[in-house]
Order: sequence, then C-alpha cells, then structure tokens
Amino acid sequence: MGLDDRPEGIHPEMQMRRFDPLALIKALRSEGDIPAPKGWFTVDQIREELRMSHTRNASSRALDLYRRGLLERQPHRFKAKTGQCHMAYVYKPVPPYRTIAEAATRVFEHQEETVPKGWVRIVDVSVKVKLSDVSVRTRIARAGLKPRYFKTRRGIIGIHRNAYYLESAVMALFR
Repeated sequence: MGLDDRPEGIHPEMQMRRFDPLALIKALRSEGDIPAPKGWFTVDQIREELRMSHTRNASSRALDLYRRGLLERQPHRFKAKTGQCHMAYVYKPVPPYRTIAEAATRVFEHQEETVPKGWVRIVDVSVKVKLSDVSVRTRIARAGLKPRYFKTRRGIIGIHRNAYYLESAVMALFR
C-alpha cells in the first residue's frame, strides 16, 4: 500500500507519512539544545581537559575540587542524546585559577598553610649544621623544645601536618 492509495476523506495532516529516522535524530539533537554558560565547563569538557578516560572519574574529580574550594558549581539543564531533559552540574574555576587543569594541579598549594619566618623543620636544621636528623632530633628532645604543626606539602604525597621548631632556639643548641 503506497502513499497514493490512501482512503479519501482523511485530512492530509492525518494521513500516514513515511518514517524518517534521520529527521527524528536531527530534531532530538537540535531542538532545545541548551549550551553551558560562558566560562562554565560540563563534566565531559572536564574529562577531556584532565585527560581522563571515563566521565564518572571526571565527575568525582570535579566534585572533589569543588569541595576543596577550587571550583564553583551550579546546576544546569541540558538535553541528552535521547531527547530527554536532565539536570547536571557545570563547574568554573575559582578566580586565581584560569582553567580546571591548573586548579587540579595546584590542589595542594591551595590548602597549604604558610609557615612564619623563623620556623624550621628538623631536616632543614640537620642540613645546615651537617649532622644527622636523628642527632638533631635527640638534642631537641633533651632540651624539651615543643614544635608547632603546620599543614604543608610533603613531596607528591600531599598535605601533612609537619613539625616546625623555632630556628633561634634550635640553633642555640649547637653553639
């Protein structure tokens, strides 16, 4: 039964038309497509920028950076490839950072506390006086010097509480 064999009396709008899957896909993708606001990144864009293989990893990383205060987050409505509307979050770097990748690489610097002048670690003193850190630690323990703890970086393993001693008090032990 072709298109010309339609029964009479049916309006042209109601008559059967051929199904065009390409037109349906085009309508689903283009109609109502809402792009992310300027300067905001979707999880897929974050995945590409951080060179991650899966979107779920990028989503978790973006949430972690948001909780640490490196990204701003806002809900955004978008249309999925199926044509359904969904809500998701879009992210934007906090002002000292310009890109998500920069914020991700400087996560430890952002959380690091500044150590006041005149405070040193035992390792720094041992290098300065050319003794082992064990002997410096022993002298500090005998003198009863109390450390102050600051959250600072320790290599690539992240932020840790490190003991710092007043440099003048420690150097007085070696005079």
